[in-house]
Amino acid sequence: MKIKWLFVIQLLAAIGLGGFSVSANAVIVVLHPDDEMEAARQVMVDFAYAALASDAEAVARVLHDDLTTNWGSKKKGVVARVTGTRLWEMRFVLRHAFFKKVGERILVTPVIWYSFTHRSSLSFELEKSANKWLIVRIETGAETPLELQEADRRLPEHHLLHPVAVSLRDADTSEPVFARVRVTDSEDDYWPPEGHLKKIDTGWHPETGGDAKVDGKFYAYVRSDFTLPLPVGSYDIEVVHGMEYEPRTVHFEVTDSKDMTLKIELERWSNVAQDGWYSGDTHVHFIDPTNGMLEMKGEDLNVLNILVTKWAELITNAEHFTGAPSRLSEPEHIVYVNEESRHGFLGHTILLNLKQLVYPLSWGPQEGGGVIGGHDYPTMASVADRTHEQGGFVTWAHFPFPQGEVAVDMALGKVDSIDLMTMGDAFNDVFGQLGPADTWYRFLNLGFRLPATAGTDKMQNTQVLGSVRTYVKMEGPLSYQGWIDGIQAGRTFTTTGPMIKFSADGAEIGDTITVSSGQMITVNVEVSSRIPMERIEIIQAGKIVATKENPSGARKVSFTAQVPIEGSTWIAARTSSSEHLPFNNDIPIFAHTSPIYIEVPGRPIGSPEAAAYFARQCEDAIEWARTKAKVLDESQRQEMIALYEEARKIYLDMASGSD
Repeated sequence: MKIKWLFVIQLLAAIGLGGFSVSANAVIVVLHPDDEMEAARQVMVDFAYAALASDAEAVARVLHDDLTTNWGSKKKGVVARVTGTRLWEMRFVLRHAFFKKVGERILVTPVIWYSFTHRSSLSFELEKSANKWLIVRIETGAETPLELQEADRRLPEHHLLHPVAVSLRDADTSEPVFARVRVTDSEDDYWPPEGHLKKIDTGWHPETGGDAKVDGKFYAYVRSDFTLPLPVGSYDIEVVHGMEYEPRTVHFEVTDSKDMTLKIELERWSNVAQDGWYSGDTHVHFIDPTNGMLEMKGEDLNVLNILVTKWAELITNAEHFTGAPSRLSEPEHIVYVNEESRHGFLGHTILLNLKQLVYPLSWGPQEGGGVIGGHDYPTMASVADRTHEQGGFVTWAHFPFPQGEVAVDMALGKVDSIDLMTMGDAFNDVFGQLGPADTWYRFLNLGFRLPATAGTDKMQNTQVLGSVRTYVKMEGPLSYQGWIDGIQAGRTFTTTGPMIKFSADGAEIGDTITVSSGQMITVNVEVSSRIPMERIEIIQAGKIVATKENPSGARKVSFTAQVPIEGSTWIAARTSSSEHLPFNNDIPIFAHTSPIYIEVPGRPIGSPEAAAYFARQCEDAIEWARTKAKVLDESQRQEMIALYEEARKIYLDMASGSD
């Protein structure tokens, strides 16, 4: 019995559910180490485990039929309350509990009950019935352990609070500014604005939004005018408003005055929207359009794409889909609920500008959103076709992974852009395979015209919306269709902070210029960055052809280079630093433009090496379809194989120089 109990305790301490580390661990002070206490401990562990797993039958087995509570619930109500929420929301922590024999019952107190919305201190009474111990009574209001009382004393509810009215404004225009703020006292303890919690949840779940944790520090997203309820004392408020404003920290004192106000002005260091560049995040999950609007305005983002997605038995954001920009959208801030289509081998694609959702959202036995033992049909290519039929736009999410069908769909013209910097690192080579930038360069070397986009894949409060973003050049005022058209035209750059301008012989990003073989072109680059960049590089056909270092740490660097052209090619600019930002997965400071395309008559672009590389990927897809793909009938398998063979032939022709 003791061995079994210790195993269960270790299991509860270690179990991870849905990306969370959740526990109902028990470090129990034993007053009477006899068989009765051992049995009582086992009952409580069984109860805690069953609650953690939302197992109603297991909870019911350890409850007495005549169970009572001091809030009026009976057995049926307790079972429903304990198991009626998602499994990662319910924890019963036993490590503070004492077990004590009181008459014919065993008292267990305090047991701390945690959920997303509650934390209570409970007492349990166990009674022997039919030769086994069962929980016969549960009461709230047990004495809270001292260590938890000490932690609670840092909560606002334990203090006399004085409201501080805060106003955030643009220093030049006096226009209201939303922001991400962090308020700390003299001991560096965080104090939340009204409507926000002191301790925010950082796990993977659909309630993400409105707060953030960056570099271990909590922040709240606020409107331009908000209230800080604070005790008397000294405070600092850090205010952050996206990439193009200087962050600002202001010190202030709180007294017992009844009318306390704080006005903070934020200064721009960049305003690329004046030149028609508008920022967007292509890849965001879970947050609803209301929270999305709050966060995007706080991060100075113009376009937000929230993606409907299926995760096994969970579908998120489908209720927000309208087939058009959200009605909450404003002239300078557009929210559009779109879709991520997911298969564990074929790939993940972001479907933008949708009028109708494309089903299935996720499928296949290998995919977390699929069905165990499910099927691998349809192809990702057919999903792209149904997207294009309604005027939609297809981006390969966290390019190039998963890459089962990426080469196929590229050859067949199914992909409109690639997310170069999902979560930030364009040179993240995974499992020995080529990373995003190097794979993108190979496709470009084969003549595919692929603009770069970027998004955060935000799924929890430790990821900052827009910390990786796409800037798109548009003609005229901001509109969602105009933003999509700008990507289609290739007028983009992706960034984690630096702003980059790039031209070649007067042509802009996305343009095509025609030159003669042997001609020199003049390339101009300008990089502005709040955090100085170390180098700027000109990339031609995937190779660095010019570099400008920045040893003085200047915030703005410009340079001109002469680049010789021998045959049709492409050229782009990128900038980087060895410094990293405390967002998401410690992302690098980096920016990359989409290409300017160069045509030399009689000298077509091509790369036999790249063509052979992608032909092998098509062969891998063919082998998978023949031997591993699960299908409902063989005609589906043959359809997949025929599609993949068609793409393979395209690459083989490219490798051999055939038209």
